Order: sequence, then structure tokens, then C-alpha cells
Amino acid sequence: MEAVAVPKFENGLKFEVRQELAEQLGDVLDSVYSLMIRTHVYHWNVEGPLFDPVHKLTEAQYTALFQAVDEIAERMRALDAKPAVNANSFPTGVSNIPASLSAEKMIAELVRQHEGVVRRMRDVVALAEKVDDVVTADLLTGLMARHEKDAWMLRSTLRH
Repeated sequence: MEAVAVPKFENGLKFEVRQELAEQLGDVLDSVYSLMIRTHVYHWNVEGPLFDPVHKLTEAQYTALFQAVDEIAERMRALDAKPAVNANSFPTGVSNIPASLSAEKMIAELVRQHEGVVRRMRDVVALAEKVDDVVTADLLTGLMARHEKDAWMLRSTLRH
């Protein structure tokens, strides 16, 4: 098989810019991955009168979060970076997710986590827009809308 030279990476963004965006996306990836795991653990362990709606809602959310993780990681690859997940940097610590919280406390924690992810994404969108990376800005804007909707749906579950 004949060797073919790999073309130089030229998408219009300088190496340093791509590197900074990838680093910031890596932080977002860690946050979303952490939220996905927390949502899945709560899905398994919810009990009480809110079991059915929370069980169904968290299943839909962790499934969407898994897709979001993939999209973020693939965007990092498109920027010529290699995604990795650093469990030690998860903001919530995957190793200390309580399994016996009330459904209401689980929901409140998930709302806080979704809103934290949105705040983090906003910062990266601002950077992406500043350097004219409309693809990253568009991806994260869409994901932010999903997180805001998920937080609203969870918050609405707590209202009586």
C-alpha cells in the first residue's frame, strides 16, 4: 500500500486558538460527563412518590447527555485535539454520588448541575465567537438550550 502524506490541518483557525478551544471544550466534556453519570445514578436509585416521573425523566436526560458527550468529543477531534475525561476534575466527583437522597434532593442537585454546565458553556461560546469559531459556538448554543430545558423540566417536577 502506497503511503500518502496527511494534509496539513487548515480550517482557518490558528493552532493556538484550536488548542485553547479544545482545552475549554475538555472542561465542558468533563462537566457534561459528570452530569451524565450523576443522572444515571439517580435514575437507578430514585424512590418514593416521584419514582415514575423522575425515573423516566432521568432516563431521557442521561440518554441525551450521552449523545452530547459524543458531540463535544467529536468537535474536539475536528479541532485536531484528542478528548480525554479526567475523573479527578469532575466538579461533583463521580466517586461520591449519594445513592440515598430523596427524589426532591436529587432533582434539586440535577438542576444545579445543569445550570452550572450552562454557565460553563456560555464562557466557551463567548470564546468561540471571539475567534470566529461558529461551529463550536453553534454546537454549544444548541446544547445549552437542551440543558436549560432539562433544568426547567426538573424544576417543574418539584413544584406543587
